[in-house]
Amino acid sequence: MNQFEAVKQNMLSMLKYSNIEFKEYKKTGNIIYLQQAGEKLFNALENYIQYVNKMRAESFYDIHRMVKEKPLKKLLYETRNLHRFFYNAEFEMSRDYAEDEYIRLSTLLNQRIKRLK
Repeated sequence: MNQFEAVKQNMLSMLKYSNIEFKEYKKTGNIIYLQQAGEKLFNALENYIQYVNKMRAESFYDIHRMVKEKPLKKLLYETRNLHRFFYNAEFEMSRDYAEDEYIRLSTLLNQRIKRLK
């Protein structure tokens, strides 16, 4: 397996576990699962960007520099907000907003990933 296939596998794994965390949040209402879901979604998107660019990144700024397409850059920034929610929870955004954003952004990323196959 080459390094970019490994990145792709990691991306798919992060997306899978993100969905599991979100389902657990819906079942329990425990905010930590929503935070974990958003964090894993952010990681999946970082891996997606590296995979489509066939470049490895060392930091968020490397990822940011790889993105040239405006809709993808917007998706990156919006998903980064869920990454902040991971650390700051409701100090960063309301739980309802975070939940709605997770659903919307997860859908957008899933659509992009399906186009890879």
